[in-house]
Amino acid sequence: MVSTQRHILLLTQQAELETEFKSAIHDVRLRVLNAANGDALGPLLRRGMDLVAFDMELPPAVLAEGVAALDQHRDVPVLGLGNANENWDRLLWGSPLKDQIAVPFEAKALRQHLDQLLERGDFLHGAELVGQSPLMRQLRERILIVAPTPVSSILLTGESGTGKDLVAEALHRYSTRREHPFRPLNCGAIPENLLENELFGHEKGAFTDARAQYRGIFEQADGGTVFLDEIGEMSLAAQVRLLRVLEQREVARIGGTAPISVDIRVIAATNRDPQKAVDQREFRLDLYHRLKVVELDIPPLRRRAEDIPLLIEHFTSELAQGNKSRLEGFSAAAIDLLQSYAWPGNVRELRNLIEHLVFLAPRALVEPEDLLPHLDIQPTRHLPVPTNKTPDQSERELIYFALLDLKREVAELRATVERSAPMMPSSTPPVAPAVVQPVAPEESSQPIYPEDAPYNPADPRPAAIRIPDNAAIEPLPTLRDREREAIEQALDRVGGNRRKAAAILGISARTLYRKLKEYDLG
Repeated sequence: MVSTQRHILLLTQQAELETEFKSAIHDVRLRVLNAANGDALGPLLRRGMDLVAFDMELPPAVLAEGVAALDQHRDVPVLGLGNANENWDRLLWGSPLKDQIAVPFEAKALRQHLDQLLERGDFLHGAELVGQSPLMRQLRERILIVAPTPVSSILLTGESGTGKDLVAEALHRYSTRREHPFRPLNCGAIPENLLENELFGHEKGAFTDARAQYRGIFEQADGGTVFLDEIGEMSLAAQVRLLRVLEQREVARIGGTAPISVDIRVIAATNRDPQKAVDQREFRLDLYHRLKVVELDIPPLRRRAEDIPLLIEHFTSELAQGNKSRLEGFSAAAIDLLQSYAWPGNVRELRNLIEHLVFLAPRALVEPEDLLPHLDIQPTRHLPVPTNKTPDQSERELIYFALLDLKREVAELRATVERSAPMMPSSTPPVAPAVVQPVAPEESSQPIYPEDAPYNPADPRPAAIRIPDNAAIEPLPTLRDREREAIEQALDRVGGNRRKAAAILGISARTLYRKLKEYDLG
């Protein structure tokens, strides 16, 4: 029922209608605007209203001004009281938050209209399908527009974990079928030989163990909605029977011959590219066209990274409710890392991560190093795909990913040293790298043999590496010196462009960023 915390505005000039409206919702905060003109509506809307009720008997000019003011606040639900006129239909055309009730009205009917409009308003504002990105706002608005229509087939596309099941439930809840059953079925989770039985049912004795008649989900959902998830996994034979259901609104049970009429809306979902599946002859073209009367694409999480803080807050509140959790939040650096991550598992992966941290976070304020073990980041991955991140955020992302590169390289270096280092007493001092400086033969007490000199068994030193007794030994530049010099030369050659320098050096840009920091090259 309508909450007492709601703020409803009634726009009318009729004292009788005002009294009737107040009586119907006596326990709700109600503000009545006795409109001499519609100009006063704008300032009130800017203060924040949960719903506006319009007296349709207002003078046409006043009504037009009021509806024009609402056109700037299309996220506010509007209820028309009385018979709609041309202004109303024209100015609010396409709004998913518009409803109408005849006057005089019953209190119960009025409250029902108000409840449904307020619920739709909450949905549009993100109470479900959390997120305020343009993509999510557009998706929620399309759901509210499509749901109440008589469209009987809807196709949902999107990657696994994006929330197609939530979209299907919303399409049912805000439709005229909401009082009838909603029956979901995952086509990919049921063996092929059992799928048709689940969909269409069977007659008694149709096969071994068919001891009683069974009604499939199409019959179970009569008057309501069937949600077929992962429809791309359905066999071609089952697709033919499904097409018949969609076109003729009839089902025939396995082992039966009499067609059974059903009144259903079918919502199908797939994480595959349906057109590609058609091209590969894995999905029927006629079924694809029949399903996509309306097609809604659910955006992946990486395309709406600005919603991640809201999703974190939502999941944390949901999971920690009634449970003790040490998790207090995420540092700015941790949020940056989460917003830069590709999220192959989408919202489902994020929720699983938050569930882990709510109960097992190593500290109250999560830092990037607490997240790295749980994110599927490959050390060899390329630079992030350009997004709406600031340069600072992108720079930090490179540093986070470089942590994994550094950890891997240190481990590899340690393993290499352990495998190749000679066994020496701990007291043996390290030998500095040396280079042999050649001297003239006449100054040598020992001859310098060429590489092809014959082997002399009396001389224990191989001819190719004979070292003169008076050879000068000087230290070599270290590998670090060589590496630093190479980086400086590469940067000078490309005018400081780090990505080009990384390409010249044959390393990833993340590794270059780490090296720049390591050598303090700025």
